[in-house]
Amino acid sequence: MTPDIPTSNDPLTAPSPSSIRSSFFAIRTSFALLGTSLLLSAAAFAGVFYPDGATTMHFAFEGSPNGDRPIVRPPAFYHADDGFGFVNSSGLIGTNLGVTAPKYFRFDVNLPAGTYDVSVTLGGTQEESVTSIKAENQPTSAQDVHAARGQTAVKSFTVTVKHGPAGDNSLEGDACLNLEFSGTNPSMMKLDIKPSAK
Repeated sequence: MTPDIPTSNDPLTAPSPSSIRSSFFAIRTSFALLGTSLLLSAAAFAGVFYPDGATTMHFAFEGSPNGDRPIVRPPAFYHADDGFGFVNSSGLIGTNLGVTAPKYFRFDVNLPAGTYDVSVTLGGTQEESVTSIKAENQPTSAQDVHAARGQTAVKSFTVTVKHGPAGDNSLEGDACLNLEFSGTNPSMMKLDIKPSAK
């Protein structure tokens, strides 16, 4: 049964992470591909469309919110209790085409330590976008990806998330997957994350 999730007719607004989190409170997920059962409270992945038994986390930034497909829209600032959100992303704009910023934005997701396959759908904006992606402050995972007005591009890469000691707030040790988007009108429409079999 699909949880009831608050919706909005305003293209620039969407359910807050806290309201979505309450709708998903009872869901539990398992990353079976890691070989170890990691039972995760849905409170850590609020706002993620994560069907029972699936092994991929789906974030959607474009389209219209509905009960089957919650949409992440700005401001959606990162909070540890919500488990995801935007960080240091001034100028971020959200529409039914996705999210974009003039030069830079960052999106963080709480994840257990491990290696993950990441797929990002870029573009969809009303202007040409040029997007580079850096994950976990490592060398660029995608460089100068061009998407003409209304067009999209999909980039996939593998990244390792590490957990540093308590109090480590660095991008390499803060227990989050940190994705930095930069360029000219960098943009994002969808984000999929799953444990890597590698």
